[in-house]
Amino acid sequence: MVLAYLIFVVVGTAQDWSLGLRIGLVVPTAVVVWLLIPRKESGPTPGVHVIGVPRLAYIGVLVLAFCVFFAFVGWPIALWWLLLAPVIAVWWVTRTHTTVSDAGLDLSTMVSSKHLDWAQVKGISIPKRGYIRARLADDSEVKLPAVGYDRLRELIEASDGRLPDVFAAAEAAEAERLAAERAQADASTDTDADAPGAPTGETETHSGETEEPGTTR
Repeated sequence: MVLAYLIFVVVGTAQDWSLGLRIGLVVPTAVVVWLLIPRKESGPTPGVHVIGVPRLAYIGVLVLAFCVFFAFVGWPIALWWLLLAPVIAVWWVTRTHTTVSDAGLDLSTMVSSKHLDWAQVKGISIPKRGYIRARLADDSEVKLPAVGYDRLRELIEASDGRLPDVFAAAEAAEAERLAAERAQADASTDTDADAPGAPTGETETHSGETEEPGTTR
């Protein structure tokens, strides 16, 4: 992208291309350069765990920047606004996260931030789609940014016991169900073994009756 930008600047200057085209290329170029700049990883803060959008999402941003770039070059006057898409995507990846700490939950989205004390949180809700929700003391629910079902165990472990372990509860319920089924199967087996009605092999004999002479039936 950087090389393409330089080529367009040189060729555009030689052929008197519109200034808007050359300036417009600054946006996707800046996005790519920002992605390629190595960053110093800050050490984790004790007691603080951040659950954010996976860094692999930046690959999607890079692909989006290329797609927007070619569409913009085809019709720059009408499609200049597409250059904002990679910037918005980077902003979304950077801003969307949930921070778990001893103080509570800090929720960050593209346009807002919110803090929840642990005293306000009484549980979690798992919807069929979307982010995990925190159930508050007033029975309202708040989405936890970047926390999908695949990150739920990470959230529970980071809460240090402040959130209910739904996985342990599910495993315990499954173990109880299996134990009940096993006990029921054993009881059925014992009942079948003790049931009467089986043939004993004994033969009944009937003694013949002798009629006395002169006896009339």
